[in-house]
Amino acid sequence: MSRIYAIALNTFREAVRDRVLYGMLALAIGMLLFSLALGELSLGQNDRVVADVGMASISFFSVIMAVFLGASLLYKEIERKTLYVILPKPIARYEFLLGKYFGIVATAGVFVAIMGGVHLWVTAIQKGADVVTSLGVVALALAALAGIAYRATDRTAVVVPWALGFLGVMALFAAKHEADVSYLLAAFALNVGELALVAAVALLFSSFSTPFLTGAFALGVWVMGRSADTMASIRGNRVPEEVRALLHTVVEIVPNFHLFVPGRRALTVGLVEQGGAWVYVAETLLYATAYAGLLLVVASLIFRRRDFL
Repeated sequence: MSRIYAIALNTFREAVRDRVLYGMLALAIGMLLFSLALGELSLGQNDRVVADVGMASISFFSVIMAVFLGASLLYKEIERKTLYVILPKPIARYEFLLGKYFGIVATAGVFVAIMGGVHLWVTAIQKGADVVTSLGVVALALAALAGIAYRATDRTAVVVPWALGFLGVMALFAAKHEADVSYLLAAFALNVGELALVAAVALLFSSFSTPFLTGAFALGVWVMGRSADTMASIRGNRVPEEVRALLHTVVEIVPNFHLFVPGRRALTVGLVEQGGAWVYVAETLLYATAYAGLLLVVASLIFRRRDFL
């Protein structure tokens, strides 16, 4: 377990230093702020526009990030030949792969926490929070990050607790202005589960393919998984029976990513009879864990047989 932790920690450190992720983070923040303008342009649908655009932005950019990391980090180890130094040591290949996976998931979790905090901050402003006070809260959060990072020996180690603290503070700030924080936190948890599953898919393809093909395959699986319910419900007579049978087979095989985006009404109203939103979140995360575990087992078997000579 210590070996897996060491690989995961090094993977996390490498990922948070990647400038591409900072570009994605900036674009996602830009979209979250732009949702305020879109909300003002809507006709009495401000809450819905801000929530939908914000969650869609977080989901899209975080999935792209997970695919990018899953496709590139393992390949970089092979290209730089650092893998040839690690594997001769007393570490199994599956431990190396699991370490990479947990490092990617940790990075994705931090990304969602930061974006979730920004989204909660935007929601509070949309609900009527004072702009000066809102900017002051953000300034204090950034000052706390700078102060902790200045004193820390390992600056990347402070990112995880700060991101969680930032999410918590912004949740309290949004709740103070009567925002539906429970729904948003449930949606963020589902988003992390989706990213964990996407990362497992990307690592599966990365265990035997190139970064470009890995990214294409992983995004293709994600798109098919998001469309799983639509493909399963096709009943039109114009669609040949063979095509419908093929689509239904694909639905049974690919992960059902549609489970991770049930929608605002489903999380707030529709799931009450099934035990509530958090029961659904727990069941969906259990599904993601089981499916990701299966994919990682297959990836480990492929990676174990791969010849790097």
